[in-house]
Amino acid sequence: MTGPVFVQNKIALSKGSLTIYTAGAGRPILCLHPAAGLAIRSVAKTLALNHLVICPIVPGYEDTPYLDGLTTVPGVADLLAEYINGHLNSPLTVVGHSMGARLGAWLTVRHPHLVERLVMMAPAGFRPIDAPPLSFEPEIFIKQLYAHPERRVPETRTPEQLAANRRAMAHYGIGAPRDEELGALIGDITCPTLIIGGSKDVRVPPESIHDLHSRIKNSRMDFVDDAAHSIETDQPDIAAAMVAKFLS
Repeated sequence: MTGPVFVQNKIALSKGSLTIYTAGAGRPILCLHPAAGLAIRSVAKTLALNHLVICPIVPGYEDTPYLDGLTTVPGVADLLAEYINGHLNSPLTVVGHSMGARLGAWLTVRHPHLVERLVMMAPAGFRPIDAPPLSFEPEIFIKQLYAHPERRVPETRTPEQLAANRRAMAHYGIGAPRDEELGALIGDITCPTLIIGGSKDVRVPPESIHDLHSRIKNSRMDFVDDAAHSIETDQPDIAAAMVAKFLS
């Protein structure tokens, strides 16, 4: 889908500049990108038809500079809280995919007054403790990411930019399959929460979705059929409709 045009802005914060892309108008929604980097796809585009959608870039990704002293996911959550407090001045909805869902959960745990609704799509950091190690061997990795690799959007970033995004992932310690600290706090989330899994996702398998649903009391869970970890690539229209229905 084409949809609204997202415009880049740079926001001055206490630690440095935060790059954001925005589109639409209305009540704000924060869309948080996965560990691969920023990809404005079906969910953000659909939501921007009726809302102000804000897509920040985690510092260090997509050729943006790292910020002094910012080395953890909770630290990034605090940076986003500073942006929300200083520039939006109202609670908002947070939608995150994979790493973005983990970041959104941290934002909700640390700053609950800023998040009125939370959507966690294929949330990273909650892999079952007895699950086999994650594979990053290219052929296996692609099969685990996509049920339909033929639906991938052509890559426009250079190999150097992709490598820099992988270094950013390591910078924040995102590669671990389990975030034990967040897992111990996840039950503190009280806002309405939607947890979405891919029916064929082996990186965040269905048991992870069920476990999160059991521990977040005001939550519901849903699964996108015929989708692996990259839900928006495998089933873009279904994923967007699912999120929009929950927020309506």
